[in-house]
Amino acid sequence: MSRPFRRLNLDWVLPSLAVGGRFPIEAAEHLARKLGIRYVVDVRVEERDDEHVLREHGITLLHLPTADLRAIRRELIDDGVAWVTQRLEEGHKVYIHCEHGVGRSALLALCCMVAMGHPPLEALTLAKKQRWQMSPSSEQLRTFRAWAEDWRARHGLPWQVPELNALADIAYSHLRNPPPAEDTDNED
Repeated sequence: MSRPFRRLNLDWVLPSLAVGGRFPIEAAEHLARKLGIRYVVDVRVEERDDEHVLREHGITLLHLPTADLRAIRRELIDDGVAWVTQRLEEGHKVYIHCEHGVGRSALLALCCMVAMGHPPLEALTLAKKQRWQMSPSSEQLRTFRAWAEDWRARHGLPWQVPELNALADIAYSHLRNPPPAEDTDNED
């Protein structure tokens, strides 16, 4: 039976899309059985989840290596968005993570949310509400903005891409308004 992992560093930004930080590989069974996660995206370059162990628990891994505080390369964002949104459309749960769940994973999750129909400000506001730690670096926010503009143009969407200051205002809002006391049951 799955060992209880009550302090996994993840939050559900959408009902089937979780974002967070690294997890102990011993939590793979918990991710699969308790949380129903079947797909994991690891965007760290400094480490990589053990694909063999994940597969033993029915989890498929996508690795998009990206340095800390840096933006995911555009072609990798496109690959990641296509891979994640396909799994979500099929009704699966996906977990996107980096080391701490602050920047790299946030960037990919935000792009996925835009691809799923959320305008950029709405996506960031919703994600930030669910995961206050989301705080993409300036480079990551600029990449999100540029990616969203390309997505909007390719799909003829009516919303406007927000200015960088508007995105930063939401991304760094926790600096003005600290989050509430620690939530002890954030992964269920």
